[in-house]
Amino acid sequence: MPWKNGKGSTAEIVIAPAGSTLARLDFDYRLSSAPIKEAGPFSRFPGYDRILLPIGGAGFVLNGHPYATFEAAHFKGDDETHCELLKKEVTDLGLIYDPDRLGANVRVLTLPFSLSLTLIPAHTYLITLLEGSLTVAQHALARGDTLVVTAEEDIRFECSKKASIAFFTLQSR
Repeated sequence: MPWKNGKGSTAEIVIAPAGSTLARLDFDYRLSSAPIKEAGPFSRFPGYDRILLPIGGAGFVLNGHPYATFEAAHFKGDDETHCELLKKEVTDLGLIYDPDRLGANVRVLTLPFSLSLTLIPAHTYLITLLEGSLTVAQHALARGDTLVVTAEEDIRFECSKKASIAFFTLQSR
């Protein structure tokens, strides 16, 4: 779908709750991925907070602060935000969320071996495979796939070789 500012397009991965839309700004959260091909301003999302994670390319500079690949930028959707590319095109993974309803964070985890994690069942987790191969809760993920996990107490990550994931945690306020 096209960006609000018309300077690019994005692939929506998940939006919640079901039936909500970006156009109506009636969602709790929205995860998407997009190529950033040139410097310029970001679209504004009044009332929302944003997390932007560069997952491909050298990274970018937002309002004078550089972010390397896999380094998350947190900022207000109301803010005037200008992006400069460190080198060429960057691919991002972006979460837009309502801070009155949710708290959110992301960590990039590199898994050198299989492991289990204990989760808080009241939270929602968005797990995107960035590199390698991974099976999560008996779901084989391909690079770029995202798994939404809710109401689970633990989860098993099976990897046959090193894998990197974006691990978003969303908690209700």
